[in-house]
Amino acid sequence: MDCTDAYRTYIVEWIRDLQVIHPHANHWTNGHMALHVWDYLQLFGPVRSWWCFPYECLIGQLQRLPSNHIFGNI
Repeated sequence: MDCTDAYRTYIVEWIRDLQVIHPHANHWTNGHMALHVWDYLQLFGPVRSWWCFPYECLIGQLQRLPSNHIFGNI
């Protein structure tokens, strides 16, 4: 079993156990997205090759810059 298959096995077990422990909570959205991580690992390889954190960090820095909302004037 490779790492991606192990991830899928563990996340499915985690979701199943979470539903047993907290039967009235709605975990479907996060659990559903967590299952799709396996698909992306299969398609694109290790996360470090396609994660967006550096770009999100840059956008955050740009948003904190003072601006007068007039384009072309810095």
